[in-house]
Amino acid sequence: MSKDKIFSVALVGCGAVSKLYYGPALQELERHKLLQVKALFDPDFEKLSVIQKNFPNAVSIKELDELSPEKIDIAIIASPPQFHSQQTIQLLKSGLSVLCEKPMSTTVTEAHAMLQAASNANGLLAIGLFRRFLPATQTIQKILSLNLLGDIQSFSFSEGGNFKWPVQSPAYFKKENARGGVLLDVGVHLLDLMVWWFGNPTEVVYEDDAMGGIEVNCRLQCKFGQRFTGEVRLSRDCVLQNRYLVTGDKGWLTWNVNDAPNQIQLGFKDSAFSLDAQVHDVDPRKPFIPGEQSYNFEQSFTLQICNLVAAIEGKESLMVPGEEAIKSLKIIESCYQHRTLMPMPWLNELELKTAYQLNAQL
Repeated sequence: MSKDKIFSVALVGCGAVSKLYYGPALQELERHKLLQVKALFDPDFEKLSVIQKNFPNAVSIKELDELSPEKIDIAIIASPPQFHSQQTIQLLKSGLSVLCEKPMSTTVTEAHAMLQAASNANGLLAIGLFRRFLPATQTIQKILSLNLLGDIQSFSFSEGGNFKWPVQSPAYFKKENARGGVLLDVGVHLLDLMVWWFGNPTEVVYEDDAMGGIEVNCRLQCKFGQRFTGEVRLSRDCVLQNRYLVTGDKGWLTWNVNDAPNQIQLGFKDSAFSLDAQVHDVDPRKPFIPGEQSYNFEQSFTLQICNLVAAIEGKESLMVPGEEAIKSLKIIESCYQHRTLMPMPWLNELELKTAYQLNAQL
């Protein structure tokens, strides 16, 4: 990042993701005098005031119309997903560059409108799929691109546990607000990595337990041409392995997604050799320096902001432009359009009949 210009930032949305991730990342970058948060927007004054305590020089605004390129360089959209498209398009048309939190939008149609707005704008559009900045995911991408595991035979990705995200409104679980459940939330990260590593699947079979609402559990069976298949499992109420396993004809690799953002395990067939590799060795007690690789989820939020600034300056390409983020969203929308009901053997005959009726209404 340039040390000659201090970029001005507006944070749009002051909920949990800003409190836990974007706020600390922006504070870190302010400390290095690489940017300054100058505006905050959230219709909930209580949420806004909590964030504003960390940015005393930032003004609260009541309308996004108050943001202009004369005052602000970058807008970070951290509002609920149903507002992503409208707010992003408005700010791109105003001349700002935008980092939009995932999911890019709640529909593919909205996402295409965002891409069109970005193509006509002076600013850039980046999407907050921060896992691409983790050392583990970047190492896996390189291993697969170099064909070190040989021909891929299968993969199994799972993420699940008791839901702990600090939501502040029941709207988070209502279909008309959230537009989707675990697949649109956590799944957009997982599917983004899947497409980044393997390309687009040729066939997806999807099942969930939505039954008229939003899904808590889901399963995808993904086929990639005649080459291989893989399974994806997601849950908000069931403890899963939280592990990514990729198997090739020469070897295998695993990544424990929540425990080891900078570690993978790698093994080779017909060999006793296996490696528990720390792919990036950073002492978390030392101050983080922008430009270094991240060693945890939090620092990846810092890096994605750095990446957008560097792209504005012409020094880097965007790691996750809108054209990349829409790929996983297309898979999710197709899943919702072709969903089937998950097997639930604990339901009695009447309950199961009702479940199928509710599922048919989606």
